[in-house]
Amino acid sequence: MKGDAKKRELELRQVIAEEGSRGRLRPVNAVSLERQRRIRVAAKFLENPGCDRETYIELIRDDFGLPDGSPEYLLFLKVWDESH
Repeated sequence: MKGDAKKRELELRQVIAEEGSRGRLRPVNAVSLERQRRIRVAAKFLENPGCDRETYIELIRDDFGLPDGSPEYLLFLKVWDESH
C-alpha cells in the first residue's frame, strides 16, 4: 500500500508539472518550429524557377539571420547546389 501512495504522489506531481507548463512554448519546440518555418520558406524559393542563387543567399543571410559559414547556412547552400 505504501508503494501505491508513492506512485500516486509521483503521478500527481507529473500532472501538476504538465498543467503548469500549458500555454508556454518549450524552448526545444520553439527552435524546431522556427527551423521548420525556414525550411518551408527555402523550399518555396527552390521551387521558383525565377529565383537565382544570389536571391537565395540573400534570403538565408538577411531573412533567416544565418551568418556565413555557419553549419545551417552551409546546409542551405548545399541544398541549393544539389537542386540546381
